Parts: sequence; structure tokens; C-alpha cells
Amino acid sequence: MPRFPKLRLTRPKWLPRLPRALRIGLLAAAATAGAVGLAFAADRATNGGEILGTVVVEGVDIGGLNASDAAETLRLYEDSLRDLPVVVEVAGRTFELDPKAIVFDLDEDAAVAEAMRNGRDGTVLAQFGWWVRNFVAGNETLEAGFSYDEALLAEIMRQWEIEGIDEPAYAGDVRVEDGAIVVEYPAQGTGIDTDQAIPLIAAALQDPNRSPVTLPTRFLEPTTTAEQIDAVAAEAHAMVDERVRLTNGDLGTEVTFDPTLLIEALIITRTEDPDGGVGFSLSFDPAPLIAHIESMGPALETEAVDAEIVIDDEAETVEIVPSIPVTAPDTDRLVDAILAAIDAEGRQGDLPYTVVREAEFSTADAEALGIKGVIGEFTTNHPCCAKRVINIQRIADAVDGALVMPGELFSVNDHVGKRTVDKGYVCAGALQGGELVEEGEICIGGGTSQFATTLYNAVFFAGLEDVSHTPHSAWFSRYPEGREATMGWRSPELIFRNNTENAVVIRTSHTDTSITVKIYGDNGGLLVEAGLSGRYNHTSITTVKRQNPELAAPYCSEETAKVAQNGAGGWSVTVYRYITYPDGTKTTESWPHRYAGMWKILEWDEADPTCAPPETTTTTTTVP
Repeated sequence: MPRFPKLRLTRPKWLPRLPRALRIGLLAAAATAGAVGLAFAADRATNGGEILGTVVVEGVDIGGLNASDAAETLRLYEDSLRDLPVVVEVAGRTFELDPKAIVFDLDEDAAVAEAMRNGRDGTVLAQFGWWVRNFVAGNETLEAGFSYDEALLAEIMRQWEIEGIDEPAYAGDVRVEDGAIVVEYPAQGTGIDTDQAIPLIAAALQDPNRSPVTLPTRFLEPTTTAEQIDAVAAEAHAMVDERVRLTNGDLGTEVTFDPTLLIEALIITRTEDPDGGVGFSLSFDPAPLIAHIESMGPALETEAVDAEIVIDDEAETVEIVPSIPVTAPDTDRLVDAILAAIDAEGRQGDLPYTVVREAEFSTADAEALGIKGVIGEFTTNHPCCAKRVINIQRIADAVDGALVMPGELFSVNDHVGKRTVDKGYVCAGALQGGELVEEGEICIGGGTSQFATTLYNAVFFAGLEDVSHTPHSAWFSRYPEGREATMGWRSPELIFRNNTENAVVIRTSHTDTSITVKIYGDNGGLLVEAGLSGRYNHTSITTVKRQNPELAAPYCSEETAKVAQNGAGGWSVTVYRYITYPDGTKTTESWPHRYAGMWKILEWDEADPTCAPPETTTTTTTVP
């Protein structure tokens, strides 16, 4: 902490001042008689631990006091100075300085220590000389130090400048107002002349009378120059006076930012440091620039392309073609792109793009389906070129590519809908009861049961859950016995559940003589095998007799009847599915089914009056 110049401490004479001639005479007499020596000895004998003589500090007498009392006396004096403010005038304003606010301090311990050394330093002869001189001269000057916190005082004076003068130096400004760049140049200010003010305040702090102090002022120079302000303005104009063009060559898109828009977005940030210095930074507000981009709507966006699961049925492989997301101008990088273009030739730059949203069916979506390969497949054959082949292939094409999510049910009827002529289906043979018919609404879509049977077997060997299936009432040798499914609207129906943890895809293919269904997915590595019981519970042929007006033969006996359809007996079988899991666990499922067989149908024109009328008879006989 800075220290004030030391104060002069005075020591008055112990006795009233005598005329010089008289004193000389007394000394001479004392010297002659040895009185001086005796007086010196007596003084030392009676003043062993006290301040010698009379010492006065600013009117405070500490002579004859011991060190502790002297220090306490000076502390009281110090407190009186601390409690009394210094009155300061600055540019017509009056302020009060609280000495305590700047840690004003009197070093009383140092003053007392120096007072205690007076007359005691050196040899006895030197001390005797001091005693004689003090006796003759009557006083001696001592010094005491004062201190204060200069940083606190400087801060207080800065506040006086703000409150009393309020004319700081102006560093100038560059800003945007009403679509134009406005310039203000630096200007001088007025402040306290610190170099002169500090000594004046220091003297006032030592003055117990606290006379008012008037502080001198000085000009405050700005920290910037007009040339620096001009440079900032020139930089701002360079940013906005010409248009900027951003393009994306790969996409063929372009966006132009004209000067009106650029100056609307221009941001000039002015910063000040504690010493009055200023700095400027120039950039753009993204908001109006982004609004300009958004005003163009989706014209700047790219189109999304869904991920594709490509299945090679011949190689039985699954490949995911990645999706392409929607991209649009990257508004987070727009300002940087414009700033870069400003410094580029022709004020042109790249229009940055970024992903704004994924395709509806993204690569991640495709991967999450977990479709890895074939888990079940089956093929059935048929003769070429019959009408029923049209229906088989039509329904197969309608199901091809069907996606079944984990836990979902798949219904052929729900997926395909009713088979109609408008959808391209034709009339073909259909089984009604025990009769194969080829006329009427029921025959529209005849043959689709072969597709249902093929799909059912693929589901069977994939280990998927059989929810609903109905075998034919009569067995056709082109199907696996007992392991088949017929179709109708709305029943019979074929429904299965995807009971795996991954999606499955149904793929169909066909030739002129076959239909194939493959199911792709991941069933965890199940091993599925099929089993079939022997035939049991056999039944005989059912015979149906009916009139046919188109026939000429009258009914009289079976020998005269037309055999419209040969019959076949029935039997029961049980189908088994054996599933072995990767951990070795095995389960068995079973589905019993009874084939009723095909009717034997006999037809006549009309009854002979001499014969019994025609009738339908059904006989059921157990066949060994």
C-alpha cells in the first residue's frame, strides 16, 4: 500500500523556555558543579520504560507514556481521522470520501517504536549528548507513516467521474439502422486528473481539519480512431452491397440473397472492455436468411427413396438396398456458407444440404425387420393351360411380397379380397360338397385352393402358427394327403400368425405347370418335419340320384342312368408337425382330418310310369 510522507512529530520542552543567557549560565554552573551529570543520571533513573521527554503527534501528547499507552493514544487519534470524511469537489459536484472505504491506516506501532528509541540509541556519551541537546533545544522532530488502498481509491474516483462528470471518451460506433449502415466517430471525454488528484487526497487524509479538496480534470482520449471506425464500416459494406449466390451443383438448386436481404440480416456486435476499448464483430442473423429459404417451399428438397428388400428367389438371398432420405438446405450452416461466398470470386458458394427426415421406410426400418433367408417353402404341380391355372397365378401374384410383422395375423381373404371377374378371375372347377362344379358364382376363382395349399405347406415348414385352415372334403392326389387347404369367400379361410420375433415376407412364383411359395424371415433356426398317420375310419361312396331333363333315358334302373360323376369313398388321417428348437427342445402338433370322398352322381331324364320315381340315396358303409 502506498505510504504518505511521514508526519513531523514535535517534542516541546519540559519546562517553560528560559532566556538563552540564563540557560547558558545554568549549564555552565551545572557543568562546573557536576549538576548536569547528576540531572542526566536522575532523568534516566526515573524514565526507564517510558518515552523520554514530551512527544506531541498532531496535538496528541505521548511523552512520558509507556509503549502500550502511547500506541493506544495514537489509535484513538487514528480513529478520529477515519471517522471524519474528506469532502471532494469534482466538476461542480460534491462527494465525501470515507477514509475507511480505502483502508486508511496510521502505523502507530512504528511511531511508538521510533519515539522509544529517542535518547536511547548509541553509547552513554551519545545518549548524554542527545539529553543535553534536547535540554537546550527543547524539541526534536519524529515521523509517523500513513497508508491507504490505492486500487480502492482509483475505483471510487472512477465512480466520481461517472456521477460527477459523466463525459467518458466515446470510442465511436458502426450499426445498422432502417436498412442502412450508420457511422459515429470517436470523441474526447472529460475525467479526473488522477496524477494530481491522488496527492491532493493524500494530503487531505492527513489534515485533521478536513478542508475540502477540489480535484483537477483532464481530457480523456478515445481508444479508437476514425480510421478504425471507417475500416469496420467498409467491412460491413463489403458484406452487403452485392448479392450472394449459393448453388448445389449435384442437385441443380440455386438461392440468391440480394443486398436488401443481406443488410436486413447483418449483425454488427460492439463490445467494450473495462478500459474503454471497443471491438466489432460482423455476422448475419440466420432468421431472415432461413425465412428466405423456407419461402421457396419444398422446391429445394430432394425426394425420399424407401429402402428396398431385394430377394433373389433363385439364389434365395436377401439384400437391403439403403433408403435415400429427404435433404434440404442446411440452415445451421447457411451463415457460414454466405460468409465464405462473400470472400469467393463472384460472391458465389456452395449451398449446403442436410438430411431433414428419413424415408418412410428407412434402411434402419428394413434392417429391423430381421429378414435373413428362406424359412419355409413348397411347390405343387398342375397340368398346363387349364382355366384354373389363370386363377392360381392371379392369386399368387396378389400375395407376392406380402409382409407380415411379428405377432400379426395373415388372412388370404383379407389380403386378396373376393375373387371376381373384374379382378381377372375366371370360372373353373370348384368342389361343392362332394361334387365338382364348373358353373355358377362358386366357380369364379376355382383352383385358388391349390395356391392356398401351397402357401399352407410353406407356413407349415416355416414353423409359423396355424390359426385356421380347412382341407378339401375329398383328396386330390396333387396335394399332400391331409396337409392341404381349400379357399372360399368368406370361408373356408387360410389364416396364420407370425409367431417369430422377426417379420416374414411371402414370395410366390409360378410356371405353366407349378406354383411355388417361399417364406423369408428368421425363425431362430427351427427344424420342421412332417408326419402322417395311416388312413383310418374308412367310409363307402355316397351315391346321389337326380333328374336331368336333357337326358333321353327314363329312370327305371341304375343301368339306364348316366354316371355324371364317379364317386370315391372317404377316410380319416392325422397330420403331425415335429419342431426341433436350437436348444434341442422338441414339440409335436397334430391335425386330424376326415375326407368325406366324392359323390357318385346318377342322372335320368324323367321317370317311366311303370318304374319307381327317381330319388337321391346316400349310403355310408364302413370299408374294411
